[in-house]
Amino acid sequence: MKPCIQAVHIYKHFPGVQALTDISADFYPGEVHALLGENGAGKSTLIKILSGVYTPTEGQIIYNGEQVSFDNPGQALDAGIAVIHQELSIANDLTVAQNIFLGMEPRKKNGYFVDTRRMNELAQEALDFMNVAIRATDVARDLTAAQQQMVEIAKVIVHNAKVVVMDEPTSSLSEHEINALFTQINMLKEKNVAVIYISHRMKEIFQICDRATILRDGCFVRTCLLSEITERELVTSMVGREMKDYYNRQKHTRGKETLRVENLCGGRWFQNISFSAYSGEILGVAGLIGAGRTEVMETIFGARKRESGKVFVNGEEVNFESPKDAIAARIGMVTEDRRRTGLMLQSTVRENVVLPSLTENHKKFNFLNFKWEKETAKEYVDKLGVKTPSIETLIANLSGGNQQKVILAKWLIASSDILILDEPTRGIDVNAKSEFYALMNDYVAQGGTVIMVSSELPEIIGISDRILVMHEGKLTGELPYEGATEEEIITLASGSAENTAKGA
Repeated sequence: MKPCIQAVHIYKHFPGVQALTDISADFYPGEVHALLGENGAGKSTLIKILSGVYTPTEGQIIYNGEQVSFDNPGQALDAGIAVIHQELSIANDLTVAQNIFLGMEPRKKNGYFVDTRRMNELAQEALDFMNVAIRATDVARDLTAAQQQMVEIAKVIVHNAKVVVMDEPTSSLSEHEINALFTQINMLKEKNVAVIYISHRMKEIFQICDRATILRDGCFVRTCLLSEITERELVTSMVGREMKDYYNRQKHTRGKETLRVENLCGGRWFQNISFSAYSGEILGVAGLIGAGRTEVMETIFGARKRESGKVFVNGEEVNFESPKDAIAARIGMVTEDRRRTGLMLQSTVRENVVLPSLTENHKKFNFLNFKWEKETAKEYVDKLGVKTPSIETLIANLSGGNQQKVILAKWLIASSDILILDEPTRGIDVNAKSEFYALMNDYVAQGGTVIMVSSELPEIIGISDRILVMHEGKLTGELPYEGATEEEIITLASGSAENTAKGA
């Protein structure tokens, strides 16, 4: 079988940076090909070259046996090369059909007006082919994240794409939704589409991919069949060394109760949530997307109004009107969407890292204390190993893993006793994850409390001391990490255990 698209000895140089050095890879029709590497390894640069965003400094792109050069992504799309980005390009106020045909709407005979009926019919044909319960006339805003992902795939089908790039497609999906996505990917394979799949989740790489190409520091490491390699060997190739204890699990000594929640209710999102968290422990919170995990954490942090119930911090009842009150009580929160709610992307590392701590204690004569800001930012950048040219570098220019370290640093600088981490490792590579786990363990070893929401079950089991499970706004179980299995957590998260009990 001949490759559908090939990167041949690709080099890419930016001012002061050699992004890619002699990269070659072949991508075959009817195959899911994983493109792997740490953040900064060159994956995004290679994809942008394949899809017409960048032109290579040296090297060739061979497509269907011929050398091609795309001036822009539109040309690549017209040729049959489509990219589904991690941040979905959905216009929320348009219908599903309008999103699918955006920029290529079918026209009536006069050529001036959009043929809405025909557009809806073609869109519905694609959706029906995918066997998804979405109507062409649905407004995109009303769809779940998983359904919006399906709309992106419908665009690919309508375009008759021959090469589809998926960048972290499962980062905001539940286990059930991931399985539905994999069904669609297998359908693309049956249509002889070449799928290039980028993900940091090792479990799904082995579940859906056939072959993998690994990059490190902009250089080619290896291409291999996934049936002929172990997960440990794959990770070692990605990071350049053997990682003996990926989760850095440590024996924690549980201390006093630092947080207690009693019968907390948040309208339609969750009801009667009660639990305690302790110093010196990592409390994991599992559940399907939509179970209410994030909403509970935001309510505790003061970002949402509670309907009823009580929250106690160090034994005293609190009623946070805003996150400012929670920060004053030494609670920090790493939000699920770091780019939208966790960072000021157009501000520097220094400005981001000191933001929650800009109190009267860190001002001089009512002015910002820039000396303290610089010294503190430098101290924590060094302590947490943040890779940045300078503390004055824009945070948007850092990799995902380093952005996440900056968010953690700002709450450590704020002397937080309790850290709420909502999907803290989403979209960061295996090495950055391992480093982040080590930082979590160090924080807990010094008496801190961590409450971690995660959709990755291996992560929940691998790092937590106790595991809470939620289903449709209710707590359905609590498990110790010893002996906890993915099957047990999924049963509780899907409500199957409750249904079984009712039927007994």
